[in-house]
Amino acid sequence: MRSFYFSTVFFVLLQTISCNPQSAKTELSPALLLFGSLGNDQTSALEDKFQSIQVTTFYRKDGIFQFQDILIEYKLKNPKENTETVEAFLGNPNEISYNSQTNRISGQITQKEDLFQTNSIVFSYSDFTKRFKVFITLKKDGKIISLKDLTTTPPNPPNIPPNSITLPQISYENSRSIIGGTEYQVIRVKFEAGSDLSTFTRLNAYIGRPNIISMAADNFNVVNYISAASYNDSLNYFLFLTPELNASYTIFVVGSNDTAKGNRSLNTVPPPPPPSPCAGSVNAPTTIGNCATHCLVVDLVGNQMQFTAKATIGTTTEEYLSLDTASTTPSGGTGPTTLAWKELFSPIAAGEYQTDLRTFDVTTYNHSCVVLSSYLVLDGLDGFRDNYISGKINVP
Repeated sequence: MRSFYFSTVFFVLLQTISCNPQSAKTELSPALLLFGSLGNDQTSALEDKFQSIQVTTFYRKDGIFQFQDILIEYKLKNPKENTETVEAFLGNPNEISYNSQTNRISGQITQKEDLFQTNSIVFSYSDFTKRFKVFITLKKDGKIISLKDLTTTPPNPPNIPPNSITLPQISYENSRSIIGGTEYQVIRVKFEAGSDLSTFTRLNAYIGRPNIISMAADNFNVVNYISAASYNDSLNYFLFLTPELNASYTIFVVGSNDTAKGNRSLNTVPPPPPPSPCAGSVNAPTTIGNCATHCLVVDLVGNQMQFTAKATIGTTTEEYLSLDTASTTPSGGTGPTTLAWKELFSPIAAGEYQTDLRTFDVTTYNHSCVVLSSYLVLDGLDGFRDNYISGKINVP
C-alpha cells in the first residue's frame, strides 16, 4: 500500500461537509481512476474540460459503525471562469444517469459542489461495502458543459496486527505556498534520513486538532482526525495542505505489516508569516539620502503627502544632469503620483536642483505605505556618475 499515493488537499471544513468527526480508522483503497479508466463522455456535445480525475476510498470505523469516505480529486485543463462550478453526483450504478436531451443528471443519492475550490469533493456513506457511480461535472451558468463518470471500488477493512513494532523518528517541515490562487500551509512529514521502511506494508499519516485527535486503545486506529495521507515513496514524505495559515496541528503516523503495528506523533507550529511589504517604513516628514549630494525630501501637510528629489552640484563642469522621482505601491504597482523628471544640459551652474513637487491625498490611497525613489545621472569632466535612492514611507 505504500506505493499508492495521493495528495490530500486538506480543508478544515472537511469534517462538516463530508466526514464524521468521530472516525476511528482509515484504509486507502487501491482504486485510483485516471482518464485511462474513466467512462466515456455521455454526449459529443459536451466539452472535454477535465485534465485528470482520481478517486480514493477510505475505510473508517466509528465505534461499532463502519463507513466509507470517497475522495474525488480533479484538475481542469484551464482555470474556472467566474460563472463556472464543479459539482459531483453520487448514486447506485443502475440508478444514476445523465440525460443528454435535458442536460440533467437524475437518480443520484446525493450531490455536492466544490464550494471552497479545493479541487476535491468528498462523500461519506454508512455502508463500506457498496460500489457507487459518480458523475463529476463542470457547469457554466448552471448548465453542464463537461462531464465524466467513474465507478468506485469499496475499501478493504484491514485486520489489526497483534504485535508492536517501533517506527523510525519523524519530523516535519512547513511553509506557505500559493496553489491555484489560494495560499496554503504546506506540511511535509518525513522519517529520519536513512530509515529502513521495508518492514512496513502500510504507512499512513493523520492530521487533526491538538487535544482532539488521538490514538485509539488498539494503537492502530486514529480517532477524531480531519484528514489522512499515504506515504509517497518517490518524494519520501506525507503531504498535507491546509488553507489555515496560522493553525497548529497534531499528526499521527501509523505503520504496520501483517503481524505488527507502531505509531509516532508530533505537534506542529504554523510557519512564520512573510515579511510585511511595509517593513522598514518610516514616518513623514523625513529625508532619504544626503541632500549635500542627492536626497528625497518628504513631508505630510494635513492629508496631503508631498515629496521632491534634490541634487546639489558643487562645480560648473557638469555637462549633463538628469534627476527624477517616482512612487510605487509596496508590491511594485503604479503609485499615487506621476513621474517627475528634470533634465539639464551644459552650461549647468553650481547649486541645488530639484524635481517638481508631487502630492497625493493619503485618505484615498489604499496601502499602508508608499515606495518613493529617485535616480540621478551626472556627466561632465569627472566622467559619468549615477546614484539611486529609495525608501518606504508610512501612509497614515
